[in-house]
Amino acid sequence: MTAADETATPGAAESVRPLELFFDLVFVFTITQVASILTAAPTLSNLGRVAVLLVIIWWMYSGYAWLTNALDLDRTGPRLLVLTGAAGFFLMSMSVPKATGPGPWALILGAGYLLVVTVHLLGFIGTSGHRGILRIGPLNLASALVVLAAGAVPPHARPWLWALAAAMEALTPLVSGGGEFAVGAGHFVERHGLAVLIVLGESITEVGAATSRGDSVTTSVVGALLALVLSAEMWWLYFGREERESEARLDRVPARRRPRVAVYSFGYAYYVVILGIVVAAVGMEKAIDAFHHPSHHLSALLLPLGISLYLFGLAWFHRTLAGSWPPARLTAALAAAALVTPAAAWSSGATALAVAALVLLALILWEGRRVR
Repeated sequence: MTAADETATPGAAESVRPLELFFDLVFVFTITQVASILTAAPTLSNLGRVAVLLVIIWWMYSGYAWLTNALDLDRTGPRLLVLTGAAGFFLMSMSVPKATGPGPWALILGAGYLLVVTVHLLGFIGTSGHRGILRIGPLNLASALVVLAAGAVPPHARPWLWALAAAMEALTPLVSGGGEFAVGAGHFVERHGLAVLIVLGESITEVGAATSRGDSVTTSVVGALLALVLSAEMWWLYFGREERESEARLDRVPARRRPRVAVYSFGYAYYVVILGIVVAAVGMEKAIDAFHHPSHHLSALLLPLGISLYLFGLAWFHRTLAGSWPPARLTAALAAAALVTPAAAWSSGATALAVAALVLLALILWEGRRVR
């Protein structure tokens, strides 16, 4: 068997189609709604809820990236399936902010999630991944039923059931083996990269909307620009070189091993990347709210925590594909935690945003120098 035979992925899509972009916009709105829980009340319990709900949501978004990798979206049937899955995500997005309180919203969240999972399972029938979904699909359905059951219990018990569902999903690849799927490297990398791009874009939109509501010209202009610089630096760190190199590395992995590598890189590590973006976006909003004075409690930690999570997620992502940890990114993650936290807690939101931007700028310059 030749190297070309080893890396070939028959039945996998070659590039992202417009319908997938439409699906991603609905997904990112769901992410925004999850982030609103932390924006409304920055507490440890809400941070935990956001982290758990994001596991559940990201697991099935990534699942749809695997699904569309195997679907022919020029046909009406597959298109309707993906649109039905998008409808499930839209139901979830409407119910997420209210799912922790009274009313039927948690039940609607569970019903939307069950729809998303069921469509995902049915979509793989007749594709190159039909054998793999027979192993993973029942486990996905079990976790969806747990999310649905959370809607039938008192509000204080729901986070525990959501955490159970998240743990079930995180363990699914370890239990099922995660193989027997076709993974086209080009489509897979592009699809997940677009998710990062759209989440970054949506986060800067939310931050811009928050700054525009203030009366201070300095806060609105300088704060918005600092947040834009931070988001641009986060974009640079992934799209400057990492995305292109990750496609080449994934393409070199033999086809039989590629699903497992994809789970660890674009599943586990990418979850930390997305969580970092979400937490950093909320941290930017809180820093702008406290632009001229120190932040207190968890609000002071959200920006450094988000930046550190993002950098650690990128380092982990690099490790899964390249086989080695990038020391500069791990060092920058520690620097963000050590420098931005006191800036937010003892100085002001403006100082915290500026220090965070300087940490990322130093990392970009250092990596650029190493490449040259």
